[in-house]
Amino acid sequence: MDNEYGSRPGMSAGQLGKLVLNLLTVLILLATVLVSLGFVITFINPYWGINPYPPPTIPPTLGSPTPTVTPAVTLPPTWTMTPTLTPLFSETPEPTDTPLATETPDVTETPVAVEMPFALQVGSPARMPNFVNDEGCNWMGMYGQVFDLDNSPILNLGVHLVGELEGLDEIDLYALTGSAPDLGPGAYLFNIADHPIASEEDLWIQLDDGSGILLSDVIYVDTSDSCEENLIMVNFRQIREP
Repeated sequence: MDNEYGSRPGMSAGQLGKLVLNLLTVLILLATVLVSLGFVITFINPYWGINPYPPPTIPPTLGSPTPTVTPAVTLPPTWTMTPTLTPLFSETPEPTDTPLATETPDVTETPVAVEMPFALQVGSPARMPNFVNDEGCNWMGMYGQVFDLDNSPILNLGVHLVGELEGLDEIDLYALTGSAPDLGPGAYLFNIADHPIASEEDLWIQLDDGSGILLSDVIYVDTSDSCEENLIMVNFRQIREP
């Protein structure tokens, strides 16, 4: 006998697929809600059991942390920046007139002093008692010799004695070397006064070649009024070729 209600039609493949998708969607939504709920609970209480990375627990023995004062950092003085002001425009100095070149005067040659060929011998002048005559202290005079480069006496050179002594007329005496051989080879002699007279640079003596050509500088001679110093020795020595 036939079923009077007829057979119930079966579920098609399309309908089955939609059902599976709907179930998966519900499961995903449920998982999302659970995960979100877990994040919220973990944020509120990070120490609950399902948190795989709980924060470290502070040991009870450490106590409350003590605040420490961190000193302020003070910059060294060299860190202070000093602004350098650079002028935007520099004043250009006004040009000055350049003086015209002046003519350089001709250089005047300074004459060079020529050293005389004869000078005083070391130890001259020297004062001593009179030994050239028998007058003793009743006389005053001058004598000497002239030596060449080989220390040999030279004859016939002129010796000029000039000056003025107190109480006497002007003195102007001239003698040749060798004119007083009793006093030594090439010796000369001047008789100045009949008694000793003291003076400072009142007499001067100079040597020439016998014809007036000077061979020495002017030599100033001091005299004494002592009977032990009434003879003055003045020797010359050649120092270069004339």
